[in-house]
Amino acid sequence: MAAEDKESFVRWQSITRDYFSSVSNLVLGLSTGILAFLVSGLVDAQPANKCLLLIATSAMVFLSISISLAVWCAINRLRDFRATTQIARSRWKDEPVSSRDRQETKALGNLSWHLFWWQLVLFGFGAGGVAIAVIVQMWS
Repeated sequence: MAAEDKESFVRWQSITRDYFSSVSNLVLGLSTGILAFLVSGLVDAQPANKCLLLIATSAMVFLSISISLAVWCAINRLRDFRATTQIARSRWKDEPVSSRDRQETKALGNLSWHLFWWQLVLFGFGAGGVAIAVIVQMWS
């Protein structure tokens, strides 16, 4: 790989890592805010019907799981960064890097992406449920 190609790869990998963190944190913040809005709305107002209560409860569950996945994803990414740092340190010291260490970082990276996508999907379901609950409550 040419030096210019390697620099381009490293630059775009860094940008991807930064945006991954930014989007995950954005969804975490939105999930937390929407969940707080939903809970305060349910405490202050009586739902119009049981269907609305079911939709709101489902949205709360989806948002709560999305928040949990975001935290799990952040912890997993820290584990991945730590393992990658240990590999880089070994390479810097001209020590051999085991294939097990490389497989671990690959598995941690794949898990981060799976957690990220599930976080987004569950946020979408939760936000959609909140939107439906708000609209139904306003029409009632």
